[in-house]
Amino acid sequence: MSRDQNKRFHTALLENRSSVVNVLLIMVDIITVSSAVMLSAVIRYLLVPLMGGVVNWPLIINSLVFFVIFTVILAWLNGLYPGFGLAAVQEMQKVLYVVGLAAVFLGVILFLQQLGMAFSRMIFVLTWFLSALFMMLGRFAIRNRFSRFPWWGIPMIVIGSQDRIAPVIEKLLQTRRLGFRPVYYFDPGVMADQPISGVLPLNNQQALKDLVIQSKIQHVVLTDPVADFDLVEFEWMRDVFPNILFILDSAPFGSLWVRTIDVHGTLAIETSYHLLNKQETIIKRVLDMILTLMLLLVSWPIFILLAALVRLDSKGPVLYTQKRLGQDGEAFDSYKFRTMYEDADEKLHELLASDAEADREYQEYHKLTNDPRVTRVGRVLRRYSLDEMPQFINVLKGDMNLIGPRSYLPRELPDMGTYAKIILKVKPGITGWWQVMGRNETSFKERLQLDEYYISNWSIWLDLYVIIKTAWVLIRGEGL
Repeated sequence: MSRDQNKRFHTALLENRSSVVNVLLIMVDIITVSSAVMLSAVIRYLLVPLMGGVVNWPLIINSLVFFVIFTVILAWLNGLYPGFGLAAVQEMQKVLYVVGLAAVFLGVILFLQQLGMAFSRMIFVLTWFLSALFMMLGRFAIRNRFSRFPWWGIPMIVIGSQDRIAPVIEKLLQTRRLGFRPVYYFDPGVMADQPISGVLPLNNQQALKDLVIQSKIQHVVLTDPVADFDLVEFEWMRDVFPNILFILDSAPFGSLWVRTIDVHGTLAIETSYHLLNKQETIIKRVLDMILTLMLLLVSWPIFILLAALVRLDSKGPVLYTQKRLGQDGEAFDSYKFRTMYEDADEKLHELLASDAEADREYQEYHKLTNDPRVTRVGRVLRRYSLDEMPQFINVLKGDMNLIGPRSYLPRELPDMGTYAKIILKVKPGITGWWQVMGRNETSFKERLQLDEYYISNWSIWLDLYVIIKTAWVLIRGEGL
């Protein structure tokens, strides 16, 4: 092993700080759950003049201690410390399960001690809801902030052919919240000597063996099909590395809710397209309707105010109607607050004909960063996605879902290619995976890929995650 590789090897070991991550996450969970309990009690205390009753503060404090202990223990048993390898949606699902079970345990203790009547039911329900919300937000913030540091994650060795290694390394580096940190790669077929995205090579099998013997690196990523590896070579890796991650990059199915099955010693993988299941579709529709009605109930004054602002800002109707592709490719009228001038189409044609850079941007993204067609009020509405509020009407009519893939224009159908077959099987949504994960920075093809990912991996948990992310991007003014 060269001097530079030796230095990188020791650095990798020193930077592997799973214990630090564990302590950090435990502290965050304790703080967020305790804050949720106390905030719930304060809210109930402030409502005493209206609702009557009293807040038993000594009981609240004692219950807080038990609730926090239950939550931390259950989180540990469910693999949330450090939680490396969990997608954000999977972590959210585990957090909801942990907090719900901790609330059940707390309820049982209060019942056995005959303290149920002394503990406010409102505080109990608020504690469950706020604990889950705060714990999720705290963990998302911690992972987003500290996963940038070199000590975050598990050092891993990537093994395979270079043409398959490079994209895998790139994806591992991009999804840093997973905590899978490639530090070396090895190509059994060639003597590699060039780094890939900063990841150094091991140029022969002996160097790999020496590294494994000297280090505590216990994770390996295999990028090639197992059949491509020599049996003796694979058995050696299996005996050395306790944890092996197989990359199935060509598998034509969703990746989030895959289940493994043992078929008499043979590994089988089961996946389900939940959003194409009729029963799941009905559940999603009911939830979307409930959420939409609740949003309309609290937002109707904003609706009226925005309508007045649009009317006063420029000539033209308040609402803008546009044909969009719905389920099974059927066109429907999509409603939005008007954000453009009446002669918007003429302005667009003139701009694209006179500005080659704008024409290139529009061809790639189907959007313009500095769009001269947009009104003053329209720019504000678009920044916070307030122009899409009238689409609640489309949800009530059954044209759209609250959450789903992007609604595409009929003229975009040829550009959708083979993606249209899967995307147009479901109703489009006001918000969705593309809107919260990619937004305007993604190309048209990347949007299609993100929409396909949403459909392939849909679950109620994924929709809940999209709702949380939607609120976050809207608060930041990033638009959808």
